[in-house]
Amino acid sequence: MKKFFPVFSRDKSTSSVNLEASETQHPSESIKVVDYELLETDPGIRPPISSYHPDIQNEVRKAYLKIGRHQPPHNFVYPWSLKGNQRRRFCKNWFDLYDWIDYSESKDLAFCLPCFLFKNVSKYGGDHFVTEGFSDWKNSQRLANHATSSNSHVDCVHMSYALMNPNQSIKAAFVNQAKQMNSEYRVRVNTSLIATKFLLRCGMPFRGSDESFNSLFKGSFLELVDTLKEINLEIANVIDCTPGNNFMTAPTIQKDLVVACACEITQQIVCDIADDVFCVLIDESGDVAGKEQMVVVIRYVNSEGFVKERFLGIVSVKETSAKSLKEALEKLLSINGLSLSSIRGQGYDGASNIRGKFGGLRTLIQNENPSAYYVHCFAHQLQLALVACAKTHKDVSGFFGKVNMLVNFIRSSNKRQELLRDKQVSQFAKLIEEGQIETGSGLNQKSSIARAGDTRWKSEKIRHLKICIALQKCDQDLLNALSLVKATKEELQEMRNNGWEKLISKFMEICNKHDIDMPDLDAPVSNLHHYKHDCLFSVLDLQLHELNARFDEENTERLQCVSCLSPSSSFEDFDVKKLLRMVELYPNDFVDVPEVVVRHQLQNYVKNVRCDPKFAKLNGLSDLCAKLVETKKCNTFDIVYRLLKLALVLPVATASVERVFLTIKFVKSQLCNKMGDQ
Repeated sequence: MKKFFPVFSRDKSTSSVNLEASETQHPSESIKVVDYELLETDPGIRPPISSYHPDIQNEVRKAYLKIGRHQPPHNFVYPWSLKGNQRRRFCKNWFDLYDWIDYSESKDLAFCLPCFLFKNVSKYGGDHFVTEGFSDWKNSQRLANHATSSNSHVDCVHMSYALMNPNQSIKAAFVNQAKQMNSEYRVRVNTSLIATKFLLRCGMPFRGSDESFNSLFKGSFLELVDTLKEINLEIANVIDCTPGNNFMTAPTIQKDLVVACACEITQQIVCDIADDVFCVLIDESGDVAGKEQMVVVIRYVNSEGFVKERFLGIVSVKETSAKSLKEALEKLLSINGLSLSSIRGQGYDGASNIRGKFGGLRTLIQNENPSAYYVHCFAHQLQLALVACAKTHKDVSGFFGKVNMLVNFIRSSNKRQELLRDKQVSQFAKLIEEGQIETGSGLNQKSSIARAGDTRWKSEKIRHLKICIALQKCDQDLLNALSLVKATKEELQEMRNNGWEKLISKFMEICNKHDIDMPDLDAPVSNLHHYKHDCLFSVLDLQLHELNARFDEENTERLQCVSCLSPSSSFEDFDVKKLLRMVELYPNDFVDVPEVVVRHQLQNYVKNVRCDPKFAKLNGLSDLCAKLVETKKCNTFDIVYRLLKLALVLPVATASVERVFLTIKFVKSQLCNKMGDQ
């Protein structure tokens, strides 16, 4: 009996042994088949259901229900008991009156089979018909009361029926119905979620101006759901048979799904940061609804050593004062489990309320966290330098003024624009035939004429400059950016020294090609001096002056320290003293790290990487950081790896923030100007 149905001993001395035996038994060894011959049928001596292992209790119950009630043989003589002056005994006819009654020959007691099986599960009644037994044969009315008035008995009978007929019980019917409802609900939610994810990836608005059933275009979201119904019969059957208030396509549902997607993405970004340091890129602008909004982008180095710039959130602000922006930033970081103390860099444009040295946002943050160093957006500085030059020089300013007049004249008429495009196409065809220009994807495409502007993203003055494109890359590091600026200055200086002959030669070629009258450079009033000195040299000098004035970060101590980490030319710029100074600039990142330990690791690091061929050809700090992670040397040289991350989180440009604003314009347009901030 105990082999197949282990009974938990109530004896404290043996209970621990039985418990250990049950814990060591493999789950696959638990008994699932009950041997009827080994079950104790006498209700007076059979062990309670609670003494069996929970894994086999239902199997034991089923076995007892299949065996049925225990009844003595027909020739059994029920004993008499003396109750006062009267003799009483169990009445055999009670088996016919009560289909639940059990009789024990050994103890001359009556029991209830359903209550015995399920009393430990039911929440009603006592244990009189389970453990104590019934022997008051004189008061047989108590048997009838037990069957009709006992909530516990009724509950146990229902559970007995449900156990033997699981598919016919009311509970099972509810469960099956709930499963079907849950399955259909999941199909509807998944359909709406697919549509939501697609529109979010495309940056498209969800709502339509007319979302009624008979509308020709009900909006992108509803139209996409209808398309999914056409290509998937299961989706169509589920949605078409659903009540009108349970389609899972309501505007509130759409917003809930968008918020859920945003929360999941933001959580992944925060997990990717993994309590490490990061930089904030911030810009503020008004939207089409007249609300001031602040966009926050996070720049960090992930676990693989790659630089990432990720959109964290957009916050509506009532005013654009530095204090208001700081409070909004703190709230956004707090919601996502980030802190101001982890900021190691700030990237902004030239707005005074953000970059001001006395009351700007960057100053308020640095008052709490001195290691949150500020870098002015390089792409913005480049644009300011060139625009300032164009506006300062009289001839250049006049030239762009005439260009704008010509652009306005052409763009004011669709006919003129079409004539210009036709002329452009014929010109390209001729040049391609002559082999003077190349063809390919994105090369020499038909395009419209654009106006020159002061902002760096719209201006045709520098849109195609190589340095401008390079500065806008999200994985660009500060050291490469400085080298690009330096190379640009050298090219401008070289053009001033030796570029006149090449320029005038190209100018003459264009004039001859298009039958343009050339100025006489040998005239008494020297045109040569005017174009060479008053125009070319003057413009180049102004550009060099503006670039030197605005890109002065390379002279700061911090950037000189960063340059020592450069892997170029076998780490020839590596300087232990400057890197020790860099450690001092970030005191919170090197707490309790002795100078001796830092110096020793730096010396070992440079010796190790110089002789390693894997570090021979690297293009910058980003490649160096990723290579350290790839070769697992980030663990060996953890201090150097930390210095690299601090250098890489320093921002270069706020292009990622500007891209967010451009995307928002697609979603929150004039037609959707009442859309919520989410």
